[in-house]
Amino acid sequence: MSSALAIAAVTASLKDLLNDGLMDHDLASLGSFVITAQPPDRVTTGSTENNQLNLFLYQVSANPGWRNVDLPSRGRDGSRRTSPPLALDLHYLLTAYGAQDLNAEVLLGYAMQVLHENPVLTRQQLRTALGAPAPVDGTLLPGPFGTLSAIDLADQVEQVKLTPVYLGSEDLSKLWTAMQARYRPSMAYAVSVVLIQNEAGAHAPLPVLRRGADDRGPVARGAPAPTLTAVLATANPRQPALRLGDALRLQGTHLGGGALTIEFAHTRLPLLLTLAPSAVADAELAAQLPADAAAGADWAIGVYAVALRVSEPNRPEWTTNSVAVALAPRITVNPLSAAAGDLHLDVGCTPRLRPEQLARTQLLFGTDTLRAETVTTPADPAEPTMLGFDIPSVGAGRYVVRLRVDGIDSLPIVLDGTPPVTSFDAAQTVEVA
Repeated sequence: MSSALAIAAVTASLKDLLNDGLMDHDLASLGSFVITAQPPDRVTTGSTENNQLNLFLYQVSANPGWRNVDLPSRGRDGSRRTSPPLALDLHYLLTAYGAQDLNAEVLLGYAMQVLHENPVLTRQQLRTALGAPAPVDGTLLPGPFGTLSAIDLADQVEQVKLTPVYLGSEDLSKLWTAMQARYRPSMAYAVSVVLIQNEAGAHAPLPVLRRGADDRGPVARGAPAPTLTAVLATANPRQPALRLGDALRLQGTHLGGGALTIEFAHTRLPLLLTLAPSAVADAELAAQLPADAAAGADWAIGVYAVALRVSEPNRPEWTTNSVAVALAPRITVNPLSAAAGDLHLDVGCTPRLRPEQLARTQLLFGTDTLRAETVTTPADPAEPTMLGFDIPSVGAGRYVVRLRVDGIDSLPIVLDGTPPVTSFDAAQTVEVA
């Protein structure tokens, strides 16, 4: 791959190719001429106009063929793993200027002939054009760029190719208008592909010494792999979220083989919690979310990716697909009855709130949304987080209370009776008289 000097190296190589080609054709009858690489608005025109060919890089675009050729360059933690090449196509405008009649046309014609006969910048041409004395090098650049060499362009994996681009009158008009320069006979060319890559800074993996434990090589499984399809609350499968203490049903296929561990990975926080299934069948597992004092501090409200870790004798451990579930807060509300007017409400929350969740915590009091006035997380991990809310001018009525954390609401419903019927939980309803 080539360095960051590759773009300048292409321009210098094209200048060298045009200069040598025009010198070979002996254009002495035109007088002296120069080959430049300047913006057109800096080229002298008018009565003092010289014989000149100007090569202007007017656009750089991504090469579609190389754009996704490499593997992802970043790991899950965002750290850099590889250095994928920056693949570019360069777009040039070749413009001819003449001191006298027809000189510009003659120069443009010979230049187009030279580029037509050299559709590829060969590796030898690049080494010759970019060799000593080097027209492009890193000596004038600061820091680590001072060691760069443009001659690396000759060794990139793909050769540099030239393709004429026949612009229409509308495109030429827009281009010259944008450059704010006097129009002269021009021809456009596309140069593809230039690969820029930083060889330093990527991770270099160590050689593989063993393929698995005891160098046994890959392990094949003949039976279908376990697959999870759903994680539901046993008491109410329609329940939109789980809560600590709920009994679970994990549905899937081929769940009966191997020793299984249920893993809960929080999608926002660095939490990975495990449960052991209490019953195993081919299409369903049973488990119980903890509700002890430690669970309130260990678990966190939010969305979890639930997967199964499979352990089999003499085989490496692996995990199945994951299913997303939400863990909602359990809350206590005090008081549950009050007189109309200004109301102060204390709400206990389990699991305890994490510092990252405080800014995204709200109380839903009836249809109103409120922010906490006070938040207290006791030092004792067995105690819930306590939140205080001041609610002004509350009228008489029944108000269902919900706590919303990271977009997940506490569940204000209960399922009672035979057949079971849903109703609002009286322990989360405030009566105002």
